[in-house]
Amino acid sequence: MSKRNIFLRMRESEFFSLLITIVAIFLFMYLLNGSKFLSFRNLTTMMYQMPTIGFMAIGMLIAELTGGINLSIVAAANFNGIVIHVVLKSLTMGDTVNASNGQVYIALLIGLLACILIGFINGLLISKLKIPALLVTLGMSTLLQGLSILITMGYTISGFPEQITWFGVGEVIGIPVSIILFIVVVFVLHFILDRTVYGKQLYMTGANPEAARFSNVNTDKVIIVEYILSAFLSFFASMVMIGQMNSVKADYYESYVLIAVLATFLGGVKPTGGFGKLFGTVMASIILQLISTGLNLKRFDPYLVTAIWGSIIILVLFGREISNKILHKLRRSAK
Repeated sequence: MSKRNIFLRMRESEFFSLLITIVAIFLFMYLLNGSKFLSFRNLTTMMYQMPTIGFMAIGMLIAELTGGINLSIVAAANFNGIVIHVVLKSLTMGDTVNASNGQVYIALLIGLLACILIGFINGLLISKLKIPALLVTLGMSTLLQGLSILITMGYTISGFPEQITWFGVGEVIGIPVSIILFIVVVFVLHFILDRTVYGKQLYMTGANPEAARFSNVNTDKVIIVEYILSAFLSFFASMVMIGQMNSVKADYYESYVLIAVLATFLGGVKPTGGFGKLFGTVMASIILQLISTGLNLKRFDPYLVTAIWGSIIILVLFGREISNKILHKLRRSAK
């Protein structure tokens, strides 16, 4: 193999480029913040916080594999937390902190069913009625946020039992439960997307829906299951959020919709569908957590940070377009 071909393979490797980016961002944030960035407390905090970004980003990735999007992912996570608290309050007569294991299991199950219903409705409207995913999930987000405000009267609701906060702040042999849960979910989804018939059908539907139909793939069913899976990620994100905040509110983590979209683009997902790897999105989530932590340590204004996320999306899209053109020219000259 020629040196040029080796160079092209390296440039085309999303894993390689993302790994280099992680190292570069890590070094930059270290230079920006000094020893504070490398402190044990800061590194541990990042391990606790990254799964929230990661779950949201993976949920967005799943929706984008067929060229869709899930703008309701954060609203669903907040709504799930509110549903869990309402159920616990009803079962315990208001003493939610001292809920029994059985009461907690019932509340979690009802919260999970609420997320599944949200995903099912999204998928049904998108697949059967052919309404654009952007409009369906935006409408669902607005609906869920309105219901959440109606239920909570706009206030923050706090007071969850240890069995639930454990997901966000608990440890197992010194390792945060949130990161353990994230790793388990990532490997389960990797198996689903890469090793199952459904995973192949999902990518096929995103790449060429017509060809998928001619191959006897029930694309409507694929899309419905896709949005249910995306809603599952909202549930896991919600569990970590509840644990770390010990509270729920209608508008927690609103900016994470933008961050989730950014993570998928940075991880190599094509907005038109059919292409995107799970581990690319995971690595992109790590990059964004490094950036978020570094900027927070410098006490940047939150609104400025949001503007920076938007700027990064534009730069990523611009850079990807330029790199694609360069690679295309290199391929032609290599022939």
